[in-house]
Amino acid sequence: MTEGFRVSADELATNAGQFAGLAERVDGIHRDLADRLSALGECWGADAIGQSFGAVHAAPADATLTALGGLAGKLGDVGERFTGNAAAYAEGEQDNVGRLGL
Repeated sequence: MTEGFRVSADELATNAGQFAGLAERVDGIHRDLADRLSALGECWGADAIGQSFGAVHAAPADATLTALGGLAGKLGDVGERFTGNAAAYAEGEQDNVGRLGL
């Protein structure tokens, strides 16, 4: 049997606020990487081996870069959900205290 769990709504809300900064950082990394890769162009060569590598590599690389571009928004969403959960938990605790007359 477990002993239950504890939640610090204040700590959850504070730590949830860090996701916005992480999202900004990821967005900056994505933009920098995309700009640098674009400036480099196709880097695998014009010979048969390079073209063969490029044919296999380009689509997955583009998909990965696109996915990285969406990560900042997802991190921001997670932070917002944690913030909402912290607020809901604090509100629930206050309701319980009121109902128990504490």
